[in-house]
Amino acid sequence: MAHTVVRPIPKISLVPLPSTRLVRIFVFLAILLAVSLFFVWSRLQLIGLQYDISSIESRLREAQREVRSLRLEAASLRQPGRIEEVARKKLGIRHPTPEQIVYIRQ
Repeated sequence: MAHTVVRPIPKISLVPLPSTRLVRIFVFLAILLAVSLFFVWSRLQLIGLQYDISSIESRLREAQREVRSLRLEAASLRQPGRIEEVARKKLGIRHPTPEQIVYIRQ
């Protein structure tokens, strides 16, 4: 009787599989990179928002200054002496003479 020898089939690997330790290091580095990128992105967002807030605050201060200036101008324009002066000089209005006054009785 002939004895047959069974030999294991040799493994042919086109791409060598990395060791488990190397995979863990690669995964750790990928996670570290992702966290770092998220941190940098969040800081850039924060800086952008702070810039926007600063810009809006300066516009608000400018608008408040303009409101104060306009209120002061409106108060000066409402003065009775100024209104009378404009009425006399620009509109030619004078105080009525006694003959122009008409009294109405009820």
